[in-house]
Amino acid sequence: MGWRGIGHIAALLTLLFGAGVAFAEDDCAAPSEECVAVGRWNLSVAVGAGVRTNPVIHGQDIPLVVVPQFSYYGKRFFIDNLDPGVTLFEGETNTLSLIASPGYDRVFFYRSDLQNFFLGNFTPAGGATQSTYAASPQQERREIPARPRRITYLAGPEWTFKYAGVTGQLDYLHEITGRNHGDELRAALGIPLGQMGGSWSANVGVTWKSAAIVNYYYGGPDFYQAGWALNPFAKIGYSRPLSRKWKLEAFVHCEHLGNGIADSPIVRNHYVTSAFVGATYVIHR
Repeated sequence: MGWRGIGHIAALLTLLFGAGVAFAEDDCAAPSEECVAVGRWNLSVAVGAGVRTNPVIHGQDIPLVVVPQFSYYGKRFFIDNLDPGVTLFEGETNTLSLIASPGYDRVFFYRSDLQNFFLGNFTPAGGATQSTYAASPQQERREIPARPRRITYLAGPEWTFKYAGVTGQLDYLHEITGRNHGDELRAALGIPLGQMGGSWSANVGVTWKSAAIVNYYYGGPDFYQAGWALNPFAKIGYSRPLSRKWKLEAFVHCEHLGNGIADSPIVRNHYVTSAFVGATYVIHR
């Protein structure tokens, strides 16, 4: 990471923290999924069995066994797993924030990437060892040397809203760590599905990735120059309290890779599926 990238991160963190890590009185009489206590850390860990498939040729599927989660919501500043942010405006049904979020696609190249532990979107960037990928049948077979794919962070505005029980989110993010200078547009809807034996929910959405981001992970000189990619996804989740501290949770998440990614000679599958079932222990809320 160059000095320019470090400067961007420092400026962002200064803005985030300077905008107010403000502690406030707890507005929640009883914390719940819909009500987050202001000024408190929320910590939990899920233990179970799951997997995230890896679409990269020779890449191994990623086991999901222990999934920690943490969050903090102050009056303005918040952090949700690896995503810090600051609230600029908050109304009854609409919220505007400035957030930072790590680049996601690195999870398929480095098992140690923290996004393989903190699901939902940061380790020292390591150099990849030399290896080869087999080209797709549509392209001439050749050896493609591996290269480092560093940790990246994107930042930008996020709009969230609530309407008739449905929650929505729209992010426009730009890469600020100086690795690819790409852009992402993320949009999603959260829909409650009912209480049959527990709480059921669905999430649907789409992620648009610019050509600069797609090429950073899946392209390379002399063998593939990618365009932008549009990745739709859908997720079904289930949760049921078992006690005051324990709850049963499960989800299945499926994402379709856009042509810019799927056509890369180092990509073998057009889908990524993540699934998990386990018990979550709430450490602090």
